[in-house]
Amino acid sequence: MDYVIAGAGAAGVTAAAIIREIDKEGSITIISKEKVPYSPVFLADYLGGEIGESNLYIKDPEYYKQMKINLVEGEVQDFNENKVLLKDGKEIEFDRFLIATGSKPFIPPIPGVDKENIFTFQTLNDAKKVLDAVKSSKNAAVIGAGPIGLEVAYSLRVLGLEVMVFELLDRILPGLVEAEISEMVEEEFKRHGIEFKTGVGVEEFVGKDRVKGVVAGETFSTDLVILSTGVKPNIEGFAKRIEVNRGILVNRKMETSLKNVYAAGDVAEAENAFGEVCIIPTWTNAVTQGRVAGMNMAGVEAYHEGSIRVNVVKKSSVPVISLGLAGDSFDSLVYSRERVYRKAFFDGKYLVGFQSAGSWSDVSLSGILQFLIRKKIPVKNKEEFVRRPSIFRNFWDLFFNK
Repeated sequence: MDYVIAGAGAAGVTAAAIIREIDKEGSITIISKEKVPYSPVFLADYLGGEIGESNLYIKDPEYYKQMKINLVEGEVQDFNENKVLLKDGKEIEFDRFLIATGSKPFIPPIPGVDKENIFTFQTLNDAKKVLDAVKSSKNAAVIGAGPIGLEVAYSLRVLGLEVMVFELLDRILPGLVEAEISEMVEEEFKRHGIEFKTGVGVEEFVGKDRVKGVVAGETFSTDLVILSTGVKPNIEGFAKRIEVNRGILVNRKMETSLKNVYAAGDVAEAENAFGEVCIIPTWTNAVTQGRVAGMNMAGVEAYHEGSIRVNVVKKSSVPVISLGLAGDSFDSLVYSRERVYRKAFFDGKYLVGFQSAGSWSDVSLSGILQFLIRKKIPVKNKEEFVRRPSIFRNFWDLFFNK
């Protein structure tokens, strides 16, 4: 059996590992843009000098040789029912094909966005370019106050730059957390010298060749700009052959509209844990979908239980976790003490969403909280849960660490 995987991120590498566990003899090829697959989750840590390049690797380079996984550097240009065509002209035949090409940055159509020293921040190459530009910069502008934008802003500040974050909506982390958490995080980042401009759109980037300023109501001087304005599924080379919406449509087995062709991770549009068809571009989602895809590709039937949105901001002394659903249509309970704020959302006795700021312990509960939501395990004492969610660690140990 010949397995070909396009994309060497969390979904692709996980699928390859699972396939090899099941099929000891089949040929596995991963088509990768990079020489060594790595995780983008910790790129801001790399930028800030907290970790080295090798710490980003998903697996040690020797792992792929030991597992007899072929890494082919390249990009897919097209494919048919049994063959993948790379942009360099190389062709690779397959029996089963997984599309795990992830997402690519959305670049807003702002005048001047193509000037020098304006970067996206999604790849290791992006981070290296930013590090090089930092050497000749004093002021940095980050466009977008989501989790990645905030972490990049923090790292740039650590590197000694003056940093301003611009957000079109009226507060940071829009759509992800309650206003109280936004205020806590903004206050903490301001304490570190990071400035914010919210509720105003960027109208233009000015400068001759290299960016010199950001126009957002008024003009702000800058030497360096990071675009953190969202991502979109990387379906280039696939959309004309396969059923797509925003991403590649898949069922719970990660099967696409074509036989023997699968998709997983940021590129896939699938049912989430609440039955909604959507894209959830998170590392955890990519891993779980990659695992299911790998099992089905290798002949072991498996179904994805549905993803749950999880966002984390791990910089500063106010860590943030936001997962699942939120809104006025659910019952909610709040716990607030000193520098910790929690809000849990319930549908009857079932947890559907959770937000927290200021507690590393809460961030570490991500897996447990997702399990509670996905398995619809009733929360009998909601007040105690919101006051002390770590009590569910005992539940976790009881069932999974026997």
